Amino acid sequence: MATDQLHQFYQQASTWAEQAQKSGWLSETDVEKIKSVEARTPTELFENGTQRPLVVAFFGGTGVGKSSLLNRLAGQAVARTGVERPTSREVTIYVHKSVQIQNLPEEFPVDKVKIALHQEEKNHDILWIDMPDIDSVDTSNKELVLEWLPHIDVLIYVVSPERYRDDRGWRLLLEHGHRHAWLFVINQWDKGQESQREDFTRLLNEAGFKHPIVLCTDSREKDHAPDDFEKLAQTIRSLANAHTIEQLETRGISLRMQELRKTLQQIVKRIGTDESFSTLQQRWQEIWETASAELEQGLAWKIESMAESFATRDAGLLQRFKKNEPEQPTRKPTVDTEEMWDSWAQTRLNDALDNLIVEADAQAIPTAPLRAELPEIRNNAKGWLENHLQTSLRAALLKPGTALQRFIYRTTGVLATILPLAALSWVGYRVFVGYYHSAVAPEQYLGINFTTHSLLLVLTAWLIPWFAHRKLKPSLQKAALRGLQTGLSNGLSEIDTQTRKIIEKLRQKQQQLCQQSEQILQKYSATEAAPQLLDNETLTRMLVTEPEQNRTNPETPGEETRQPNSSTG
Repeated sequence: MATDQLHQFYQQASTWAEQAQKSGWLSETDVEKIKSVEARTPTELFENGTQRPLVVAFFGGTGVGKSSLLNRLAGQAVARTGVERPTSREVTIYVHKSVQIQNLPEEFPVDKVKIALHQEEKNHDILWIDMPDIDSVDTSNKELVLEWLPHIDVLIYVVSPERYRDDRGWRLLLEHGHRHAWLFVINQWDKGQESQREDFTRLLNEAGFKHPIVLCTDSREKDHAPDDFEKLAQTIRSLANAHTIEQLETRGISLRMQELRKTLQQIVKRIGTDESFSTLQQRWQEIWETASAELEQGLAWKIESMAESFATRDAGLLQRFKKNEPEQPTRKPTVDTEEMWDSWAQTRLNDALDNLIVEADAQAIPTAPLRAELPEIRNNAKGWLENHLQTSLRAALLKPGTALQRFIYRTTGVLATILPLAALSWVGYRVFVGYYHSAVAPEQYLGINFTTHSLLLVLTAWLIPWFAHRKLKPSLQKAALRGLQTGLSNGLSEIDTQTRKIIEKLRQKQQQLCQQSEQILQKYSATEAAPQLLDNETLTRMLVTEPEQNRTNPETPGEETRQPNSSTG
């Protein structure tokens, strides 16, 4: 069950990371960090439902005698020992013939895996592995070791008195030490000194092993001096029981779950936070205020030039008579607003959007999703501006001037019709009355003075309101200028609004990814804590007690571990 949970956790975390990478929120390196968390366990080597053996491996550098120890344990030459040079290039498995490895990993080359079967009941529940030399010049050796590590319960770290400070072995120990139980063997002890054992123990203490088990063995093929070989064999056999194997398995799964959880939490931080997006919105406001002010100032002369094309509509009556140009009141003048947004304006917009990308990067927000969305702004800005210019221009020309100006203009138009008619009516009435009275009394006949005054009255009643109506007509040029300015302001606001929508869209996507990751983490939080293995003192001594403190930087071990091939004796 625990193994299934680990695999499900690993699969869901990997799927989440891959989907986030496809949309640009994570890099390929981030996905690899998830996939680099080891989800394999020793149980996977064997058939489900069967009681598996304890998987124990000899690990160490070149020439320390790993193969010799396995041969001594088996009582026969099951592992290849060096002839021309002391090195191992293959994995040797020493296992009871009743144990079958069902699921050998596909990555393992068959020609580099040797399986030796035995019938010794005392080693029935143990699968011994002789690992290749970790410090070999052949890089495939290290790859084999790393491929097998997840399938191992107990690692026997074999060193020699001359090479217990080996740098490569220490780096691997510091990086993977917390995942396994460890026994430490100083082989070739016939050449060693007690001070070397003490120094080696001190280094192990610094690596996180509070009370490490350090055993010393004789490397000679015959006439072995008294050593700890039998204690080594007995220690391993004491762990080869179902209870201990289950504890090791459970602990390994819990540690992998913790590592996967920690890795996922670290990667989630790379997609930004609510605070970072809020800051990005504020920074965009500052960027756009500067850019829009520059655009309004730079495009002002174009607006004025376009508005001047409406000046001919405001030409006086006498000017039209001089030019012999008839008035066409029903014709609506137009202006080409496509010329407004030129390459200079586009460059200013691109600069503002590029600054937004820089700010996103400064706020630790992935820039790839933002870069993917911003072409919409770059490509549509001209169209948005043109649409707002045309809309505002038409609205301004439809109702030029202020409401008061339009009221006075309409009033003078009405007066230009009513007053002449009123004057004509009055003159007509006076003519009719004068004609009636002149028939009775000739002295009432209307003379030239009446005619002159009547003509002046009618002319005055028509000309004054007509000229007032013409002169009080709202300026189309000013209306066009006001409409174009409003359109420019609205167009720039549309660019700002659409950009803010993109930032908000990315914020929502970031929140969605965070929620998905949090759901995954909460689903598997129950198996976060590793069990305490306090019921087996020997096993407790074989485990790292302070893994976090001693694994801060496994690639750069302490000064003591930077001195390969040195000794203190």
